[in-house]
Amino acid sequence: MIKLIKLYHYSNQDFKGYVKPSFFGANSYTQNSVYESEIDRSFFYIGRGKEYFLNGTKFCYIVKIAKSKIYDLEKDIKKFKDKYCFNDILLNIKRLGYYGVKGNNGFDVVCLFKAIKYIDKRALTRA
Repeated sequence: MIKLIKLYHYSNQDFKGYVKPSFFGANSYTQNSVYESEIDRSFFYIGRGKEYFLNGTKFCYIVKIAKSKIYDLEKDIKKFKDKYCFNDILLNIKRLGYYGVKGNNGFDVVCLFKAIKYIDKRALTRA
């Protein structure tokens, strides 16, 4: 049985059907990440409730993806962190056929290299 994980993406982009990594760096939340690596990727959170620090975002997109398609950088079974800079880590993970990478920047996050169809889109309201 394929184990799926549910991920949450927050954006001001009004995506139609898919969350696309080609928008990487388009908002203030990902601009710093461009300096770490220019590889296009979309950031997703594992679990809900991150809206409070993403002030001004308009939409929450929910996706499900097979856990086996995500490289867990916390476990790092290939020992990439011992050998490569961050950009090269991402390149190697992508070359191995993974759709993305899981890590922790204070929150459990997944970065996906591929466009992914969302299963739900929610407009965020602000008080």
